[in-house]
Amino acid sequence: MLQRREAEDLLKTVYTLQVREGHVSVEELTRAVHLPEMVIREEVDVLLTFGWVERGSEGSLRLTDEGRHRAGDLIRAHRLWERYLVDREGMVVGAVHAEADQREHDTTPKEMEKLDAELEYPAWDPHGHAIPAPGGRLPSTVARSLMDEGVPGSCLRIIQLDDEPSELLAQLVVLGLKPGVEIEIREREPTLLQVQLDGNIVPLASAAARCILVVPVPALPVPLGELPVGVRARVVETSGSGKHQRRMLDMGFVPGAEVTAIRKAPLGDPIEYRIKETSVALRREDADTISVGELRDA
Repeated sequence: MLQRREAEDLLKTVYTLQVREGHVSVEELTRAVHLPEMVIREEVDVLLTFGWVERGSEGSLRLTDEGRHRAGDLIRAHRLWERYLVDREGMVVGAVHAEADQREHDTTPKEMEKLDAELEYPAWDPHGHAIPAPGGRLPSTVARSLMDEGVPGSCLRIIQLDDEPSELLAQLVVLGLKPGVEIEIREREPTLLQVQLDGNIVPLASAAARCILVVPVPALPVPLGELPVGVRARVVETSGSGKHQRRMLDMGFVPGAEVTAIRKAPLGDPIEYRIKETSVALRREDADTISVGELRDA
């Protein structure tokens, strides 16, 4: 049983690397999980035995359909449990990752759907990671790290925090740095950012800033339905029920994504948008649940 749990943990890492890099090698896995290469190779053999991965060209690894499905279930269960532990059991955000890591492995599909319904289909876990619908793909984020985006004078909204290291996560939460919070960058040094939060100045080392993902906050956000045809904007946030937010995320309307109004129907509804090189038609009612900030030089 322990071997299967370890293999499932590695499977999630394979999934994450494949989404981000497009390919996965044993060397990349070794760097990602900080374990000896010999141990990783043994675990990869277990993944191959379960039929979750297969070898590609030049020794690279890729997920099978079964492996992709299992990894998605594990990640979905993990994020639902984190939401449950914060909302229903009152655990602090910085402490839920390890507990959810234990519960995810034993959660059956039926239990997962019951948990999802009890929580009213949340779209985000407490760290800002998207929770997909059953069988849905995990939306990729376009937010950037605070260290990359933090320019003095810029106003930013925190979208996501890294789960690990847990000690650093706990410190960030205590400081008030969590998803949904808006901050302003006051000063920047090579290894330090001075961040203003609720009137207080918080110094952040570069290592901490890299664990925080942010998007710019526009001065005057407007509902997407009010965006003129031909104008380009950046998604700020989506309101509405959890199921609605999930549907918007699945279409690509993640915070930070660029969207352009292409055309409107003769009566102004629905409206067609281009997002992530895909055309999407939305009713005005749905479009107005998405806040955007206009991008200049569109």
